[in-house]
Amino acid sequence: MNELTINLEQSIPDILVGILFLIIAIIAGYIVKNLIAKGAKALKLDQRFGDSAKEANSIPELLGKLGFILTVLFFLPGIFDRFGLNNISAPLTGMLGTFLGYIPRLIGAALLLFLGFVIAKIVQQLTVGFLEKVKVDKLKDRMGLADSKTSEEPSKNTLSFADLGGKVLYVIVLIPFIIAALEVLNIDAITDPAVTMLMSITGIIPQILAAGILILIGIFIAKLVGDLVENIIDGFGLSDKVADVMDEPRATGFDLGRVVGIVVKALIILFFTVQAFDLIGLTIFQTIGGAVIAYLPMILSALLILLGGYILGSVAKRFIVDTLPQARFAAMIIKGVIITISALMALSHLGIGALFVETLFIAIIVASAVAFAIAFGIGGRDFARNTLQKLEKNMEESKGSMKEIQKKLEAEDRLKEAEQKARMDEMRERGPVITEVHHDEEK
Repeated sequence: MNELTINLEQSIPDILVGILFLIIAIIAGYIVKNLIAKGAKALKLDQRFGDSAKEANSIPELLGKLGFILTVLFFLPGIFDRFGLNNISAPLTGMLGTFLGYIPRLIGAALLLFLGFVIAKIVQQLTVGFLEKVKVDKLKDRMGLADSKTSEEPSKNTLSFADLGGKVLYVIVLIPFIIAALEVLNIDAITDPAVTMLMSITGIIPQILAAGILILIGIFIAKLVGDLVENIIDGFGLSDKVADVMDEPRATGFDLGRVVGIVVKALIILFFTVQAFDLIGLTIFQTIGGAVIAYLPMILSALLILLGGYILGSVAKRFIVDTLPQARFAAMIIKGVIITISALMALSHLGIGALFVETLFIAIIVASAVAFAIAFGIGGRDFARNTLQKLEKNMEESKGSMKEIQKKLEAEDRLKEAEQKARMDEMRERGPVITEVHHDEEK
């Protein structure tokens, strides 16, 4: 009991000192927290790195909490020593020693990152201002990428060319500073893969920029050539003639010039995109693009089949509606059937599911024949009844005529028989006289 009392009396000063150290650590932590928060606000870090008001307020608070935790950690080894918890204080002291050894590197990396962010931000602002001065966004109108004119306000999600150029240069300028900061930390497990990746990105940036410029040039050329082809077709009046044949207004129906122009634009953009993939070195996408280009003749012929089917269906619909105005629904069905058949022919031409397409084609033909028979049977009842009545009347008239002819023939036969009988009677009456004359001559 005396030993316990003695040990307790000896440990009380250490416990009190440990509690005092803890209180001092908490007070120092709050002081550091407030200083860091005020410094972050003074440097306007909330405005530099916070996009929204909520994020802006959280950045100084987050840095202050981090300073509070680090300050308390510095006092913890001494507090644990005073409490006699050497097993905890020893590894914590080693960890803090290692951390303190990294503090200069952390400060250097942080300064490099801060300097990189500042320089990148300045370069971004200068780039955006310069591109806006030269009115680079007018390229959108020339390339057909402008916002829709129907919208009264520009979309918030729309990114102008000036902003895009600024963001690209921001990233390009920032990457070397990130690499330098990682090398200053000298943590091989983290820095080596990250630096290798960033170096690869830095090495491919020129190819990416060249590919992007090539695609933009392709879009510009596609816009020019597509509009030229569309204007040529419209200039010769082909679009109007096709629209007149199909009886569909160009504004709401089929526009041949616009369709051909879109196809030409898509083909040109595809060619330039494949070349851009080749420039970057993405062989997989280049191979896919090359296969698509090699398959283009089949695709174009299939599109021609679809186009021919659509035009033929529209012409058939117009002919049926002009001939039978009450058969508008049937005309729409026939148009749909023709378009469906042309789509199946296009798929069969492309070699997509040949057996399935053939089976479906036969099924559609049979169903169309049955539907036509049913429609004719239901819709042509009046016509069939009138036709049968006329046929029956003609048959009755023919039957009456046959009877009259038969009666005439019978009357003629009876007349001939009567005449023949009269002649026979006359010959019989003359027979004895002729016999006597012959007898006298013999004598």
